[in-house]
Amino acid sequence: MVNEEKVRLMAKAASFEAGEGKKALSMNRFFRGDYISLHMIGAWVSYTVAFCLCAGLWAFYRMEYLMSNINRLDLPAMGRGLVLLYLSLLGVFLVIHYVVYYNRYQENRKKLAAYNHILKQLSHIYQTESRTGGSGLTSEGAEENEDFTGI
Repeated sequence: MVNEEKVRLMAKAASFEAGEGKKALSMNRFFRGDYISLHMIGAWVSYTVAFCLCAGLWAFYRMEYLMSNINRLDLPAMGRGLVLLYLSLLGVFLVIHYVVYYNRYQENRKKLAAYNHILKQLSHIYQTESRTGGSGLTSEGAEENEDFTGI
């Protein structure tokens, strides 16, 4: 006879593993600090590349002005300004990324806790079925009825 509760729980577990659980299960390999740090490093690299591209585009756009006034420009002050702009925007960018990935990690942990609860329920059902099954053996292989001697 088919246990409907077991089938329902197995379907829930399979749908989780096939859908949203793929990302949550792969994220489960990391500690929270490692997960966030990995994404923060990726965000830093992405931001640095984007900032350099934007600064380069601005320089190309203003190339005529920069070349005609190269002797009159205060290049060290312009460099300090660029570094200050880079660091201030980087700080904001990394704080936003930290909050986003911290929240993603917490949400996935909640999803994994619900998935783990489903697996525990399934394990409990399997254990009770093996104890009350047709063989009369528990999951450890011992006889369930201790009064039976077999003689």
